[in-house]
Amino acid sequence: MNPKDDRELLLGELSKIWVVQRLKHINLSAVPPWLGPKVSTASRFQHSLAVGKLSLLVSGGAKHDQLLLAAAAILHDVGDGPFPHISDQIMKEKLGFAHEEALEFAFEHSPFNDSQVLCRYGLDLEEVSSVLEGRHRLSTFLYGLPDLDNTDNIHRFIKTCRGKALGEPSYRPEDIAASMTLDSEAHKIPKELLDGWLNDHKKVYSYVWNDRPNMVAWTMLGRALRILKEDLTEAFFRLTNREAFRLIWLRLPSLASSLRRGEYQIIFDREFAQFRGEAQELSEPKNIAKFEKMLCKEAGLEEWSVGLTVDKPTSALKTSDYRVYLVSYRGNDGPKALLENLLSSQ
Repeated sequence: MNPKDDRELLLGELSKIWVVQRLKHINLSAVPPWLGPKVSTASRFQHSLAVGKLSLLVSGGAKHDQLLLAAAAILHDVGDGPFPHISDQIMKEKLGFAHEEALEFAFEHSPFNDSQVLCRYGLDLEEVSSVLEGRHRLSTFLYGLPDLDNTDNIHRFIKTCRGKALGEPSYRPEDIAASMTLDSEAHKIPKELLDGWLNDHKKVYSYVWNDRPNMVAWTMLGRALRILKEDLTEAFFRLTNREAFRLIWLRLPSLASSLRRGEYQIIFDREFAQFRGEAQELSEPKNIAKFEKMLCKEAGLEEWSVGLTVDKPTSALKTSDYRVYLVSYRGNDGPKALLENLLSSQ
């Protein structure tokens, strides 16, 4: 049996285990399409299988490395909590790690012995984890720009975006994967492919961050998790999107029902670079809840009625590139003046 057949068998077996099957109910978009009407309709399961298949196109390397890359590729998202990326900060505060470091956590909380598949192919969970956590020489295949993950992610978002709002992708993921080799950690991707991916990457992130219904849902889902933080258990981070939203509906019915009815509005949208004084603390995610609580208290509003998002709309690392969104129930602009005061405070 040749190495590629072994990798295909491994991917086939891993696609059937519980931690991967769960991804059928976790959407590629952080905001699911039943809350953000203009986002991708794909699932993280479809994405994970595709990233696994892309790993088969990477040339070279020893058999063990080929199998290890295939396993890391298909398993790279199994640590995701519900509403990926939105739940990451709460996961980090509650569990001490975000989804990239949650592979072993995911396997430990599977109702089945999923790791036995890896063992049959001479792989172990800790080594796969080291790839996903950026500690292994193969990590560049999943943590580069582009890498196997975001090569499919960007392409799939464009292809499955409702109404073909983004047109057609400018590249084929297979071409990028085929330009990579396990014999080198440096990926020499042809310029035309790299330019196509960069253009599409910019187009997707610009679209997502300027889609107001998407950012309303992103903000208020994050707000719900911050309100419920103390009551969330480890089991929460193994729920599907709909299961998690059902929990939010039970605990915060006003927030959940208002979100489904489209009753929240963005009342403040600003570049973080304009902020001064105390507002600079918003660059630390753990401070968001403090500001939300302050805005609700001073505006005399209930905690479910106001939410903040402070994040970067691209892969840029500078906090000056962040955007700030303030969302309120039925567009109540009472909190806006308070945030404006913070903006101008020296």
